Amino acid sequence: MSVQSSAPFRRVPLLRTKLFPAEASGRPLLPRGALIERLFNERDRRLLVLSAPAGYGKSTVLAQFRLRLQGAGAQVAWLSCDESDSEPQRLLQYVVAAIEAVVPGFGSSTSAMLQGDVSWPVEAVIDSFLADLKRLESELYLVFDDFHRIRHPALGQATRYLVEHLPANVHLVTSTRYQPRFLADEPWAFWLKGEDLRLTREETEAYFRDIKQLPLSESELDQLQARTEGWITALHLASLAMARHPDRAAFLAGLSGTERNIADYLAEDVLDSLPEPLQQFLDQTSVLDEFCADLCNALTGRRDGLDMLMRLQGEQLFVIPLDDQGEWFRYHHLFAEFLQGRLARRGDSSALLHAAARWCESRDLPERAIRYSLRARDYRFAAELLERQGAHLIAGNRVYSILAMLKGVPAEVIQEHPVFQIFYAWQLAFEQKFAEAEALIEEVSTRLLQGRGTVLHFGLAELLAAVQVLKALVLLYQDKLESCLKVARHWLSIAPDNQPVFRASLACVQAAAHALLGDFGDAEKAIATARHCLRQVDSEYLHAMTSLIEALICKERGDLERGRSIAELARNRVERVFGRRSRVGGPLALAYADLLYEQDRHAAILAELPLATTWRDVATPVELISRGHLVMARARFFAGEPEQGLAQLDEWLASLQGPGYERVFALGMSCKVQFLLWMRRPNEAERICLQLERHLAGLSAGRYPDAHAAQVLAEARLALSERRADKAQAMLEACVSKQAAEVQRDRRLRLSLLLSVAYWRRGNSEKAFALFRSTLEEAWASGYRRLFLDDALWLLPLWDAWRAAEPRRAGTWQGVAEMLREQCRRLAVDPDTFEENQDVSHREREILRFVAAGLSNRDIAQAVHLSEATIKWHLHNLFAKLGVRSRTQAVLKGKSLGLLSEA
Repeated sequence: MSVQSSAPFRRVPLLRTKLFPAEASGRPLLPRGALIERLFNERDRRLLVLSAPAGYGKSTVLAQFRLRLQGAGAQVAWLSCDESDSEPQRLLQYVVAAIEAVVPGFGSSTSAMLQGDVSWPVEAVIDSFLADLKRLESELYLVFDDFHRIRHPALGQATRYLVEHLPANVHLVTSTRYQPRFLADEPWAFWLKGEDLRLTREETEAYFRDIKQLPLSESELDQLQARTEGWITALHLASLAMARHPDRAAFLAGLSGTERNIADYLAEDVLDSLPEPLQQFLDQTSVLDEFCADLCNALTGRRDGLDMLMRLQGEQLFVIPLDDQGEWFRYHHLFAEFLQGRLARRGDSSALLHAAARWCESRDLPERAIRYSLRARDYRFAAELLERQGAHLIAGNRVYSILAMLKGVPAEVIQEHPVFQIFYAWQLAFEQKFAEAEALIEEVSTRLLQGRGTVLHFGLAELLAAVQVLKALVLLYQDKLESCLKVARHWLSIAPDNQPVFRASLACVQAAAHALLGDFGDAEKAIATARHCLRQVDSEYLHAMTSLIEALICKERGDLERGRSIAELARNRVERVFGRRSRVGGPLALAYADLLYEQDRHAAILAELPLATTWRDVATPVELISRGHLVMARARFFAGEPEQGLAQLDEWLASLQGPGYERVFALGMSCKVQFLLWMRRPNEAERICLQLERHLAGLSAGRYPDAHAAQVLAEARLALSERRADKAQAMLEACVSKQAAEVQRDRRLRLSLLLSVAYWRRGNSEKAFALFRSTLEEAWASGYRRLFLDDALWLLPLWDAWRAAEPRRAGTWQGVAEMLREQCRRLAVDPDTFEENQDVSHREREILRFVAAGLSNRDIAQAVHLSEATIKWHLHNLFAKLGVRSRTQAVLKGKSLGLLSEA
């Protein structure tokens, strides 16, 4: 510590108001309970520092902390600092006075040195002050508010000396705008920074509701939180502006750092005190979304970018670090917009943006270079960059950032540059405007291949290849699978081996098309081609997409464990590269959930599915989204919320309109039939089956094998519920015979389980038990669980009969039976009585509906083309089965059993 002598000091009157927190004038303050508790838990440290930019509520937090300490019995001295306290003797005089206000008689030694005629060294005065502190017996907290206002060359050194020699019962608490350099990572210091003082989403809501008496909607709160980033002064200023603004939605949509109140605050309370060179540096670099020292130098023409950034960080001028190394930064959104507004008033920023674009290009940062060139309206340079780098950006799944940049490009500019048209076609595909996307792809492909007398350079040739992948995807989404395969085969045949990204992409699309056609053998060959190509190139996105399709193939093969393993490895890899929530991870979540559902392990992933079905990747087939919707609806239904699950399924089915949805619509309708039968609403289920039959009437079973299998399952369940086992058996046997391939195990297992029920219902118990036993063993060993639970309504009676006939064999599967019973109970179906209405035949149901409509026996006979005597015989049997004695009782009992339920 350097030795300095104190000049003769003349005692001046003290401002007593500085010894207490500023009054809030009766205004309510936002409680910062979580922050106060953090500080209170660290109260034994020698030094507690709140370090944040202007307007982050540091003084308010300190005032609340003071009350918390006083409530715990501690003595708290307070000093609100200002610039005049920079003189050491004056500062010490105020510090002694602050402590004396809570500890009467404190500081006699220090006061005597300060008031005497002898010029004492500052170190001697500090030692005397420390001696006075050591005489204190109770805990004392000395609070310095706005410590950054004190400026003295030896301040840091003297403060460190003071802190290091403090008695154990004395603690310093301070707020400052600057980062104290003397702190480092000292164990005796606790440091809360700007990110700690930001208001949380919950605190923002409480601030507007309780303090400002201005209730906001969830979306409005989200907008404010995103724009202000928890900066409380910005929230306060925004609330003042909102109170006088006639259109709150328009205000929030346009809220920026140029808003009058915010701009005035930043200009007067932040910038005005800064030197001109620093203000100029802030203005010039404000055009940058992210910056480092070298990039700042490229824009400013200076060489002190690193020093400037360190100063900005030290003085906490709304600069936010983006990496652990402290190389890249950004400005707070509102602060950047305020600076950009100042810059715009002073001149054009195009030169700065040009410099930024060229610097980013030279550092292999194509996305940033393109963004800055577009903002500078240098469309030609942006097009050149996209031509050179576009294919790599697409392969790396960075196409979405490019699409966002191109939204502001004028239509005539897009028309002028083929590369912009290519990306616009991606945008159309992402918006599911497939016909428009396909037409634009054809136009731009023709334009590039004709060349107009020029030779395509390598980058544009790569983009032409990429647009063919997009064309194949668009055809895939429209369910034009044959055309999709034709495009993929053609371009794979002419694509050179030195384009592995292109070849792998086409192979992935090819595999998806083959899988949707049920050609799983060809799909596996295409996957093998994609894997081979990916050994030559590093593309995490294509690795993820290949794993996605491979996992789906495993699902169809009934190889659930292998599919789950592939999906898990891919998800972990995507999380490391693209982040926990990304468009790449969404499709994988859908495929993974489908596999987990079959294993009854899907609970942990359900929360991810709503986002995954909406915030999707452009390479997410509709088929995959349908799997996610079905998993969500089934999970809710079979968890004991049948009405809600059915409503969720209906909402999704209503959105499936137009061509390309034939397959997924059939899967959804089949699922609906299953739901309705569980809910004892067979009449509605019958109508859905008829709709499904009409839907698939014009579609080839060879072209849509999974859709027709779904139809068979739906009609078989309905037939079994109507005691028409012969019909169910015929349909199921015909369908099972077509599922002989190993890759069709999933469908075969589902069909075989219901077929075993049909055999048993027809009295062929030996055949039924043999098929049930073999299917049960194979499916259980493959990891299937929901396969049994979702059809417990039909399987449980069969299992009970099997147990009675073969108790030893059935006994080993007692756990499965208990699972089936539990599923029935969850849906309020009594396992011991749910067959009460199963003995009612299809004809008897039909007659009961006519009875409910009020028709006489003669009218019913005419309607069904039977004799009146036959109708009487059917009614006699029906009354006996229902245990009733009159037509009225039969109708009431039929309604209670679901035999007369109507949509």
